[in-house]
Amino acid sequence: MTTDVLKQSVVVFSKNYLPINQINIKRAIILLVTDKAEPLDVGDIKHIPVHSPTMVLLVPQQIRLKINHTEKSWRVPAVTRREVLRRDKHSCQYCGSPKQLTLDHVIPLSWGGKHTWDNVVAACEPCNNRSAR
Repeated sequence: MTTDVLKQSVVVFSKNYLPINQINIKRAIILLVTDKAEPLDVGDIKHIPVHSPTMVLLVPQQIRLKINHTEKSWRVPAVTRREVLRRDKHSCQYCGSPKQLTLDHVIPLSWGGKHTWDNVVAACEPCNNRSAR
């Protein structure tokens, strides 16, 4: 029964009210007790009762950080052979073969094509030679 309470999770919001993560109830208690977070009471949010030998602590299901949290920004990965092959599921985009894979620029660099995600595909050597311009 005690372990059921400890398995519950709490939603964490940033200082700007953006959802960040779900954390376990122990971590939520630590953030609340150290005054790094505050309860976020919106509407009829239920509280999770956590019993200790001397008291009962009501932990909200949503908390908001008081401290600044660096927002993770998503960046586009570099166009590398590994990433292009992963995107194209290790198969030639012209015939579907998984053998002798190379990178092919759809619009060749000599024609002004760029080395970007939109212009690079995985191609087997025979297809790459056939599409050579």
